[in-house]
Amino acid sequence: MKIKFTGTGDGRGIPAVGCQCQRCSLAREKGSKNRRRTVSVIVTNKSDTILFDAPSSIGRVLNEEKIFHLSAIFLSHKHFDHIGGITVFEYWPEKILVYGNMSVLGNFEITDRLYNNCEFHVLHEKKSVKINNIRVKPFSVSHKVPTFGLIFKEDEKRIVHFSDKAGTILDDYEKRLVKISDIVVFHTPGFDGGTDHIDVVSVMDIAKRNPSTRFVITHIGHNNLSHEELVKKLKPYENIIVAYDGLELEV
Repeated sequence: MKIKFTGTGDGRGIPAVGCQCQRCSLAREKGSKNRRRTVSVIVTNKSDTILFDAPSSIGRVLNEEKIFHLSAIFLSHKHFDHIGGITVFEYWPEKILVYGNMSVLGNFEITDRLYNNCEFHVLHEKKSVKINNIRVKPFSVSHKVPTFGLIFKEDEKRIVHFSDKAGTILDDYEKRLVKISDIVVFHTPGFDGGTDHIDVVSVMDIAKRNPSTRFVITHIGHNNLSHEELVKKLKPYENIIVAYDGLELEV
């Protein structure tokens, strides 16, 4: 399996429209890894391509990546920065499977064209969905609204994606997931607190206790450090990767 980080910013993206903060100014001037779309990932193997979350930039992403077939779309929760681009699939050239909890599936306007082009399925906690050789299992994470993280498993390889997890403490189930997985992804808008999501400092502590697992931080916000500063801070942690738009990892 491979996972590609097609968007790694917070809900506004970086640079945000109309914003003149230091982070946005840096992204405008230097671009590169400091320029971040709203968050999404694409998981692939030899036969399948799975999209996790569909932000408003997803149409541009699919065009740039030259992706013309998707095996399925999974939606983590109803916040706009995770589902704002779903309507582009009104025009997708094939019927497409869309999975999400009841909260997310009931919170965007399903036009006749979208309804006809998408086959909607309700996800249930810890009940797996099989997309050919990739087994996808949702699990609840603490957030303002009902939210699923996802486990992508092929053979004995696992990618675990915590979507917008709040707090700094892992429960027993989450600790076990972290221990047995190859790649674990956390959304960290802030470096040391300041948001209702887990922060980079907390991920550093988790990574220290799980040296055999690779960790990725994404969903990086305006109040976090620049990409270069994050890489420098995390240099002692060989198992933490700072995501940027276009990063691809293989398990």
